Amino acid sequence: MPVSEPSSTFSTELASCENPPSPAPAPNEESSCPTPLAWRSVLNQFRSDSEPFVVERDKSRLYCRSWGAGPPLYLLNGFGGTSDLFALIAFLLRDDFRCVLMDEYSFDEPGRVEVPTQTPTGRVADLFAVADHCGDDTLSIFGTGLGGALGLVAMQTRPERIKQAVLQGAFARRRLTVAERLLAAVCRRSPGQVRHLPLRTVIQQQNHRPWFPPFDGTRWKFLLDNTGAVPLRLSALRGVVAGKIDLQSELSNISQPVLIIQTEGEGRVAAACHADLNAQLPHAQTVWLDNTGQLPFLTHPHRLAKIIRPFLRGEPLPATAEKPPDH
Repeated sequence: MPVSEPSSTFSTELASCENPPSPAPAPNEESSCPTPLAWRSVLNQFRSDSEPFVVERDKSRLYCRSWGAGPPLYLLNGFGGTSDLFALIAFLLRDDFRCVLMDEYSFDEPGRVEVPTQTPTGRVADLFAVADHCGDDTLSIFGTGLGGALGLVAMQTRPERIKQAVLQGAFARRRLTVAERLLAAVCRRSPGQVRHLPLRTVIQQQNHRPWFPPFDGTRWKFLLDNTGAVPLRLSALRGVVAGKIDLQSELSNISQPVLIIQTEGEGRVAAACHADLNAQLPHAQTVWLDNTGQLPFLTHPHRLAKIIRPFLRGEPLPATAEKPPDH
């Protein structure tokens, strides 16, 4: 699986401003540093209030949830973990958009390991199969990591169905190193889970722990538990799909509005990918979120929602949205 400097592919986080956790606030709260979301309460509400459904594919199934009302916004996972990790940002956006989330793996059926589509076009076909199931002729995308790259593939292959996209950690091409290809080959044949990888916790500590709040260690444990429980086989297949994506010659043909979000800790490889997207996508703009780490939808979901919401509405971004620093 692709590994950037210092980013790990098995990545996830959860945090907000440095205040003691409290009950989840109303999603329209506009304070500069709103009360931190109580992640357990939000996650429980996500699981109880969202509508679960399953979409059968030829050789696998997709476990999906829909939450909220309004225009459809599809949230596409990165390399690590499940859509549970999007619960906070979905909670904040659910009054403005109908958030649709999808997984190729369900923790409710730990004995069942799917064999998801192993090509980028196949994964995009899965996305549109879910959209067809929901009756969504057009949709917007929020994608991170691999999900962001697949969002680009979707915009290129079916431009009439994708209105716009918010991308964080996305890439047009990401070549696997020899070590990553070997790791993927081994993991594809392994019955274990990501938690069994040597040094997995150490790598995540280095890449993501600094952006977690110091007052609630359970949030960090949620990250480790969620990402660690994913089967190695599926994580390896995500890496295989990423290695097959090459859109560099097609970026100039993607005409939809795109918002690129850059953050700290992304590493040189991710920074170069972002620069490439910003330079070649005709209708792209880039903002910088500082002090959030690589997964702002978990670390500072309020700040991220304040950027996503106006962009998808076609409104000006808030004055607090910063331009990326020079690299």
